[in-house]
Amino acid sequence: MKIKLYFLLALSAMFLLGACSDDDFLYRDTARVRLVGDKNWTLGTDSLTLSFLTISANETNVDVDAQIMGNVSDMDRTVNIIVDKTLTTAPEALYSVPSEVTIPSGQTKATFQVTLRNADELKSKTVRLYIKVAANNDFQPGVDEENHLLLKWNNILTKPLFWDDISQYFGAYSETKYRFMLQTLAAEGYSADVLNPDNGTNWSDYHNLAIVFANAVDAYNASHTTPLTDENGALITF
Repeated sequence: MKIKLYFLLALSAMFLLGACSDDDFLYRDTARVRLVGDKNWTLGTDSLTLSFLTISANETNVDVDAQIMGNVSDMDRTVNIIVDKTLTTAPEALYSVPSEVTIPSGQTKATFQVTLRNADELKSKTVRLYIKVAANNDFQPGVDEENHLLLKWNNILTKPLFWDDISQYFGAYSETKYRFMLQTLAAEGYSADVLNPDNGTNWSDYHNLAIVFANAVDAYNASHTTPLTDENGALITF
């Protein structure tokens, strides 16, 4: 039994040493790069989804890290980024992606921004942008699971199931009103989750939010020639 145990331990040690050697060869002898999205959006996955309903502006920037897989260098190195058109459905006007990113000497990564833009068509559909690392003289792509990033975004609005529970504070539902409320929350630094009573929002909070929305409508009306109305022509009030 002891001989068999020693034999198994020896095999395990040889396997681990071999695996380490392979990793050393893969990531030290061949410099590679992986793409990592902002953890606030991607949560450790290879994709992110966002909605312009919760963004007050008509465009937003998403931070992406180009991280080396291997040793740092004593010189600047360039990462090539390309858009895979076969897996991308977003029109070029709705995004901007740098074609090159420089990882400075002595650094393990460089952060770059992908700009995503809003459009009327996003009220009825979700678009996709698939970016990936392209091989060059400085880097090869990383492992398949991390050599790319998929970005999906829309501006789709649906009536929340809890609206009847909060209608006493905000009045009758309309798409225009709800969209305005979400955009106001984003501009004021609130999460859209604050509207859901299941998240602990109480009557006092709702009354305060109603004041926030009413002030936002007043500001809108003061800066426009016509007051804010919904899709049915009714004035937006709180």
